[in-house]
Amino acid sequence: MGGRPPGLSRDPTRRMMVNRDYLPAVGLGITQIMGYGTLMYAYAVLLPPMAKDLGLSLSQVFGVLSAGLLFGGMVSPLSGHLTDRFGGRWVMVGGSVVAGLALVAMSQVTTWQQLLVTILVAEGAGMFVLYNVAFAAVARLDLSVPAQRSISIITLFGGVASTIFWPLTLTLFNAHGWQTTWVVLGLAYLIVSLPIHVAVLRGPERDAQSAKRAQTSDWPELQGAARKRGMFWMVISFIFSGYLMGAVMTLWVTNVQDLGHSAAMAALAGAVIGPFKTVGRFFEMMITRNMHPLGTYLLALSLQFGGFAVLLSVGFTVPGILVAAAIYGMGDGIKTIVRGTLPLALFGHKGYGARLGWIASASMAVNATAPFVFAWLTQVYGGWWSFAVMALCVVVAFLAYLKIEDPRRAPAYDPA
Repeated sequence: MGGRPPGLSRDPTRRMMVNRDYLPAVGLGITQIMGYGTLMYAYAVLLPPMAKDLGLSLSQVFGVLSAGLLFGGMVSPLSGHLTDRFGGRWVMVGGSVVAGLALVAMSQVTTWQQLLVTILVAEGAGMFVLYNVAFAAVARLDLSVPAQRSISIITLFGGVASTIFWPLTLTLFNAHGWQTTWVVLGLAYLIVSLPIHVAVLRGPERDAQSAKRAQTSDWPELQGAARKRGMFWMVISFIFSGYLMGAVMTLWVTNVQDLGHSAAMAALAGAVIGPFKTVGRFFEMMITRNMHPLGTYLLALSLQFGGFAVLLSVGFTVPGILVAAAIYGMGDGIKTIVRGTLPLALFGHKGYGARLGWIASASMAVNATAPFVFAWLTQVYGGWWSFAVMALCVVVAFLAYLKIEDPRRAPAYDPA
């Protein structure tokens, strides 16, 4: 009588080990909050006043940032290759040091050339500490926790980066100016992220046999020609489904105002997106424990398109714009998880880091044009049509998704 609850291990040592196996994902989740908060979201608050002090226009200073993002995309394959070869621990430790020092150096720039060099270094270092390397690093560790679940946990934390750092950065700037704010952000990143990367990524890594065991029998890899076709269509789908991110971040307020809302309401609706990314990721963790990432990706695309459908049909109302932002945010949050889990499921652990790096490089090279393209659409045709083309991008991503072959349906596959 009064037996042990189902699923609870009889061995307390084993339970303790399983609990410890969640620490890498939790630790990397914390560093993703710091990384995206300081290396991505802080720019939206600090670059405009920096532009004024440096004698640059807003378009010029964000052009410098675009150059930094493009450089980061070029560096991404290298960081992935190094993670595959040496593991994520020292790759992320080195990236942490360079990123933190680059953020501190941002406080000392006095010319656009110095700003360019500093942002290039910061964004290059970011490719050694942000999602792609974090995904590859945790997938290499020999843990009892499946890699897909660890990736979900990492993104669950990262989703609140904008919610924390936009108001935090603005508060620091209003109190101390942009120079001191960059120093505080850089030192905070070093103090928090560096010891976590040292501590949580230590321990044994998967060898060929343990990596093979980690791939569940229900998730076979693509083989032969289907493997090349799958990679091509997956990258095309990722590019189109991700093309929206830069446009939504930069043009959301302008486009929503064009639908008839005030700037305050547009900003409020935009603020809904970030928290609902986290809601979407938590939802994914609850329902997709045994779902193939192809199914998870379909869910993400459906939610993204659903958000735009609500926006285009009833976005001129206050409830409509808030619901649209929430649905889109959930889809975009889940899509971030799929960026890590789908390549792992379709192509396996071997070369996983480099594969993520090349995918990120291709995506960032194309996606850097999104703010300019959609700004032109908004200027010429209006915000509704700009949002309509964003929805069309999701449709194209879905059509490319349909071309990805499901390895579980291969003739040679027998789940029994």
